[in-house]
Amino acid sequence: MVNFGKAFTYIFDDKRWFDKLIIPVLVSLVPLIGPMAFSGYMLRTIKNVVQNEVDPLPDYQFGDDLGRGFRFYLVGLVYSLPVLLVVGLMMIPAMALNSNNSITALGVIFLILGGLLMLVYGLFLTVLQPIMMANFAVKDTFASGFEFGLFFKRLGNNFTAWLLVIAGMVIASIISPLGSILFAIGVVITMAYSQLMVAHLAGQAYVASEDKI
Repeated sequence: MVNFGKAFTYIFDDKRWFDKLIIPVLVSLVPLIGPMAFSGYMLRTIKNVVQNEVDPLPDYQFGDDLGRGFRFYLVGLVYSLPVLLVVGLMMIPAMALNSNNSITALGVIFLILGGLLMLVYGLFLTVLQPIMMANFAVKDTFASGFEFGLFFKRLGNNFTAWLLVIAGMVIASIISPLGSILFAIGVVITMAYSQLMVAHLAGQAYVASEDKI
């Protein structure tokens, strides 16, 4: 069972939450390396939730978190390849103009089909991304980001749990930009909070969906 409300409060239940978060939040301001290291920190949080740690927030380990975040970045890069391929194919009609410098009917159809493929793939990623993220967090191997049979099995075992994670992702997308009222540092804080909120939900869903694995 997923405790949805706990994901919003568990950070502050940890008496050392400020000490644990101040460094990773500040480091996340460093371009590229910072967000990658914070991703690794978030993934370790998921693993701690799965392992039922009393205080899931880990102590920051820059090297370990950066390495874990980099491996997760490579997994994400693979998932982005179909998008790049479809976008590249969609560019062909735009470059192949007819004599009137306008896209042909066939080109329009090609663009529509490409857009539909992007939509379907986007929905596919929305559903599987939190399962993949939790699986990677626990196993920390490149291959664990592509265990599709296991992903669908977990989804079938407890669809409601993963639906709650997706709902949390939607809420997180609303929370993240709210920090803009406090300028850049505010955005970083709200983004960190929203990512860690989703991490807790993903860890809970992973446990709730493994009974029949």
